[in-house]
Amino acid sequence: MNAASSEQIRTFLQQYILEKSLAGGKNAPSELADDCDLLLSGMIDSLGLLDLMTAIQEHCKREIDFEALDPEQLTVVGPLCRYVSEQLASR
Repeated sequence: MNAASSEQIRTFLQQYILEKSLAGGKNAPSELADDCDLLLSGMIDSLGLLDLMTAIQEHCKREIDFEALDPEQLTVVGPLCRYVSEQLASR
């Protein structure tokens, strides 16, 4: 994937969270708000965050430098989607 808009990344993220929630027997929100913190809301845990970062890279077929993103924004939907989109556009 050469570039992706933050909305395309959000769509992938929504599907990813839905699949993980259903597999775990949990309900997933129908839409992820920009300020939704995936970790604080309980949608993912710390291990789930690592899985999510790997899934994003596999989906985009590129390595993403997540270390450059502020750790407090790493689990927040809006900043995460925008960051990944910017990383893809800059390469």
